[in-house]
Amino acid sequence: MLDIITGILLLLVFVGLVVYCMKGGNLLIGFIATAVLWCIIGRVPINEMVSDVFQKPLDDYGKTIAIIIFGAWFGRILVDTGIAGYIIKKTVEFAGDRPLVTTLLLCITCNLLFTSVFGVGSVMAIGMIVLPILFSMGVEKRAALGAYMLSVAGGMYLNIAYVSQFEKVFGEEVASYNDNYIRFALMATAIHMVIMIAFVVYHHFKSSKRGRRRAWEAGAQDSYEEKPLGWYCFIVPFVPIAMVGIFKWQPVPAFLLGSFVGLLFTRNLRTYKTAVDKTQKTLYDGVADSGLLIGMLYSVNIFQGAATKVVPYLQTLLGDVVPRSEIVVLAAFCILAPLALFRGPLMIWGSGIALYSILNATGAFNPHFLYAIFLIPPVAIVASACPTQSWTMWGLSYAKVEPKQYIKTNLPWAWASLIAIEILIYFTIGRMV
Repeated sequence: MLDIITGILLLLVFVGLVVYCMKGGNLLIGFIATAVLWCIIGRVPINEMVSDVFQKPLDDYGKTIAIIIFGAWFGRILVDTGIAGYIIKKTVEFAGDRPLVTTLLLCITCNLLFTSVFGVGSVMAIGMIVLPILFSMGVEKRAALGAYMLSVAGGMYLNIAYVSQFEKVFGEEVASYNDNYIRFALMATAIHMVIMIAFVVYHHFKSSKRGRRRAWEAGAQDSYEEKPLGWYCFIVPFVPIAMVGIFKWQPVPAFLLGSFVGLLFTRNLRTYKTAVDKTQKTLYDGVADSGLLIGMLYSVNIFQGAATKVVPYLQTLLGDVVPRSEIVVLAAFCILAPLALFRGPLMIWGSGIALYSILNATGAFNPHFLYAIFLIPPVAIVASACPTQSWTMWGLSYAKVEPKQYIKTNLPWAWASLIAIEILIYFTIGRMV
């Protein structure tokens, strides 16, 4: 009886965490507070709580943090050296005076850029180049912002820094950036890109015809200071992915090589002082871009450490309640996809980490399956349609678009993307043993 009461109290705290997250509460504080409450309710000895909950989950986290930092640094190099702006400008010039073609090519280009670029600062910096171009062509602001956010999200499936975040939660053997994952990610990126293209085409023909000017001649150049670069800079964003996927390098050396090539191709290694200044500035900005994310991930692992201590109580309470069919859970994720919004229970980097802990505690599900279903909502729903995503909050302010309007514009397309990619990942990764 005592175990059941304990399980009920743990579940009530979980519900409180969900409400807290969905109301925009600070995730780091929420996860740590919940971890402490779960340990108290679960009667975890203080010594175990200090060592097993607050320390051990973080001991082996250095590799993931290094990947995130070096990925954000590489993203900053692409932005600050002018490579990202150069690629975007050439894309616009190639499209010419054709608004639909220009918008499509810009979105596809950004999608490809964000397979390597990482960090909220980089998203904002590239957005300040792309969005004025779209606005200047008469693209409706909510459609322009929605298209850009879809293009940012579409690159995340192949983004090494993003995928590495899941290693500590699910284990390196499960959340591995290997050949099988890359095959899935290529297909997922293609599906997301098709939906993004459909989004752009739909809003283009839906909007009323307005006078449009040539994209780069319409004043958009004010947001970008052109730097004379060579065509070979087009390959720089894809250096890390090529080194990891083809030559089987580890992520950090791959990002380092990409950073070196980026600095070399943009002539930032001409003098010692230039090299030092650019390296220090981009690294500083990259760490600043990823600092809050790292803190949040630390708190997630602390919470997960607490969850392992209270697993027996959750199993006692929910063992006969939680569905044990993978198909049922997959269908629930597809049907209830909007619950990932506002850091809800389907968003693992929100209150969803508690739901994962509960599902994992039952022992009924393959770790690959849980990894598969929780991998998709942060990209397909949150990065594509949620106003609480950090860079989306910036975009809403920059474009002066209301959050409700943004959700209404993007959610149907994000939902379709989630359903298609959840089904894909179930058959490519979720059924692995």
